[in-house]
Amino acid sequence: MISEWIEFGQVSAERDDNLSEYFYENGVLESVIKNRHHFLVLGRKGAGKTAVFQHFENNPERYIGKNDLSISMSLQNYSWDVHSLLMTEGKASSMAYIQSWKYVIYLLSVRKLIESGVSNKKIDLIKKILERIYTSPVPSISEIIGQKLLQLSKIKLPGAGLSLDDGELENLSADVGEISFSDVKSDNSLKVVLNNSLERLTDILEGVLLESFDESRRIFITFDRIDEAWDEASFESSQKIIAGLIGAADSIVSKFRGSVRPVVFLREDIFETLSINDMNKLRSDCGQLLAWSKDGISRMILERVNFYADRSGNERFSKIEELFDREQMRQQRSPFDYILLRTMLRPRDFIRIFQLVKLDMEDRRNNPFEHEDVNEQKLECQSIYNSEPAYSEWLVDEIKDEWKVQSPQINQFLTEIQNNGATNFTASDLMSSLNKIDMEYSLSEIGANLKFLYDNSIIGFRVGKSQQWKFKCFFKSQGFLEADLYKVHDGLHRGLNLTESRSSA
Repeated sequence: MISEWIEFGQVSAERDDNLSEYFYENGVLESVIKNRHHFLVLGRKGAGKTAVFQHFENNPERYIGKNDLSISMSLQNYSWDVHSLLMTEGKASSMAYIQSWKYVIYLLSVRKLIESGVSNKKIDLIKKILERIYTSPVPSISEIIGQKLLQLSKIKLPGAGLSLDDGELENLSADVGEISFSDVKSDNSLKVVLNNSLERLTDILEGVLLESFDESRRIFITFDRIDEAWDEASFESSQKIIAGLIGAADSIVSKFRGSVRPVVFLREDIFETLSINDMNKLRSDCGQLLAWSKDGISRMILERVNFYADRSGNERFSKIEELFDREQMRQQRSPFDYILLRTMLRPRDFIRIFQLVKLDMEDRRNNPFEHEDVNEQKLECQSIYNSEPAYSEWLVDEIKDEWKVQSPQINQFLTEIQNNGATNFTASDLMSSLNKIDMEYSLSEIGANLKFLYDNSIIGFRVGKSQQWKFKCFFKSQGFLEADLYKVHDGLHRGLNLTESRSSA
């Protein structure tokens, strides 16, 4: 029976043990690697950024040359505290965060060179300096940003140049006793020395890298999970830290002409909240959007299904349509199109609804009160119908979770859409509902909020005399337009208990 062997993987890439076995690359990695200006991979929550990050981490040789190097940094358990220590009087906070990230990126890059056996005069020198500070020329990330780094607040590095002789190195000692985070935080003089030492060491590291990289050798430093600290308590500090990483990456990519390339995987909605100069230009020139097409999603699903088919000795599927027991569902749509319209065209959405379809088939097969036989060879369209309520509730929760920090009013908007009760509504309907609960909005403010809802594919509209509803996830180049009528995304209807009216068909 198909439900006994078929699997679709995990919703979260980091929990998917078989991801490298059936990962489908939709082209975003190749685009980023080939374009030396690109260092940003943006995508909505659930678009698959972590999956792409992990795939590159596990298979760098598929995308980079034999002389190239790669480092992967998942910041799930990263200590952010060190960045805040670099805030001193007279220095802009944005520059302090850029400076600290440059240090981390440069030191990681030099460490990789040393581990790879690359040697020259400047690398030999920096190895000695790092051994003095960290007791190892290849410090771990916890050492780079941890206790040993604080010792720089009591070390004065030489002023200029890279011509330290052995005598000067002997005088450079990190044996200054224990220094705590609170010691440095409360003592501005220690902060100043820490800043000066870090800037000096960053300059030395930059000089080493400039001599060690050119077109024949590149290094990629990929960053994922940088939104790990993205919550209500640390919203403002997280914004500065993430903006600092992007600023440092921009500066480094420009200086090294892509030979040293930080690549930052970041949620698109978080990027929008950051205070960064020339944000639109940065997105256009240096960003790659992780977006999906119908064909890409169907190929992704087939890769996963056929992996489990091979493993269990079952026949492979050549087309996505072969998975289902019917050719058409309601509105004369194919089963896959029916599912697609209830997603926001993200891998996570498809994986979840397919998981629920399988679960429904298993439950019905084992239910003593189920009188109809469950199909043994195909996924049942009846199970797609049965799974809609649970999937829709899940999708509503996903949207709330995505925006709860930067736009907590999302809960109120969804509540008022739910109170309206219909899949269709007008701008006036929404304004009246919000004003009833003492949330006073003008028509212009309602327009801005409708744009927000449209940009996140929560609502759509029709253009001109067309009967086609436009949702951002399906029509990526379509900008927001004020319309007489708006429709709530099909995937949210059941979760919000909405009744579909004739005009929304």
